[in-house]
Amino acid sequence: MEYIAEIAPLLDKDKLLKKLAALRHYVSWVDIPEAPGGRPTAHAIAVGALAKQQGLEPIVHLRLLDVNRTGFKSLLGAARLLDISHVVVLQGDPPLEGSPVREVTTEEAVSAAKQMGFRAGALLSLRRDWRKRLEVGADFYLALHFSDVSQLKDMPRNVYPYLIVETEKNAELLKRLRQTAVRPSEALKLLDELDGFTEAVVVSVPGDFETLLEILRVKTRRS
Repeated sequence: MEYIAEIAPLLDKDKLLKKLAALRHYVSWVDIPEAPGGRPTAHAIAVGALAKQQGLEPIVHLRLLDVNRTGFKSLLGAARLLDISHVVVLQGDPPLEGSPVREVTTEEAVSAAKQMGFRAGALLSLRRDWRKRLEVGADFYLALHFSDVSQLKDMPRNVYPYLIVETEKNAELLKRLRQTAVRPSEALKLLDELDGFTEAVVVSVPGDFETLLEILRVKTRRS
């Protein structure tokens, strides 16, 4: 099973490069959200290019609410030029600046990305009918609201749970985001239990990079 570390985009290049270099000791893959919470920042494609320079393989998120069809395909073109092979398409949170475009559907985006040779992913909520979501036809799915391996029963192995970890540092942030999260000790237990249920898991500790590193460090020692 592959461990994928989520890393949020930053405008501080030096700080971002240090984080990517630190992650390289524990993972081969990083998951990069675009404009988390609808807040503008460095684009996930740019962060993905830096990740590749550090020897990491990026999974780059592309927000559909912000672009029309031409804009979306141009972003795919940029990712292709930079040798990024994995993208996740999602509508995203409403933008804090400007108006939503609402022109490209998730199904259209997955199809366009696959036609250009990408491995295309989509989001899946474990609170909804996941079988219906699989009709999108993505190569893999990132599953939100994960807290127990029983949720993955009967699911295909290309469904990658999003394991979000809550700490004292990020508790208020996660409360605002309304995402399902577990404490670090429970996260380590779930990572042990997940092997055999899925091809990969995304480990996310928003706003607390040191705890993310510690979880990955412990898992590396145990392996």
